[in-house]
Amino acid sequence: FNTLAIFQRLRAAVDLELEMHAHDDLGLATANTLAAALGGATHVNTTVNGLGERAGNAALEEVVLGLRKLYGFQIDIDLSRFPALSQRVAAAANRPLSWNKSLVGEGAFTHEAGIHIDGLLKHPLNYQGVDPAELGRSHRLVLGKHSGTQAVLKVYRDLGIPLNQHQAKTILQGIRTFVGQHKRLPEPDELQVFYRNLDHRHSLPP
Repeated sequence: FNTLAIFQRLRAAVDLELEMHAHDDLGLATANTLAAALGGATHVNTTVNGLGERAGNAALEEVVLGLRKLYGFQIDIDLSRFPALSQRVAAAANRPLSWNKSLVGEGAFTHEAGIHIDGLLKHPLNYQGVDPAELGRSHRLVLGKHSGTQAVLKVYRDLGIPLNQHQAKTILQGIRTFVGQHKRLPEPDELQVFYRNLDHRHSLPP
């Protein structure tokens, strides 16, 4: 909040170009950059993926989305190019993207928890204010120890395998055991194995 107030005072006091250059030492680089822009900054410094000195700088992709989505700034940038750009910069800098990096990380639009997937299926913006399609991406549903039967039914349906509730519960038990043993989520081909290993003679409840 101090950043917003400072830039508002500067904007009211001088008729000059004002520039914001924020570092992420407290995890607030993007927030401070947005506040500066809202307070009257004419220029903001950003870097792709937030790469920079110490803890890094404000991430270009976060600032652009924030200014457009939260404050209605008109910024002529093709958002769908961000994932490829982020991957290219990460490779060139030898700084792999964090799995949970906002907007461009592999996990940014990945859902495992049963309550989240159930909410997502009811409305795609239930838990996120950004439509992944804006970034050329899509929601990704995965199955793990936090998943529920609705998630199992949906993921297997997307694989072309319709299940009943009893089958979904049986497979979910196997998935939770798998995750506990291997400390990772099962891949699609492994999900196929769970289905093939069902005892189909007893897959329907009596």
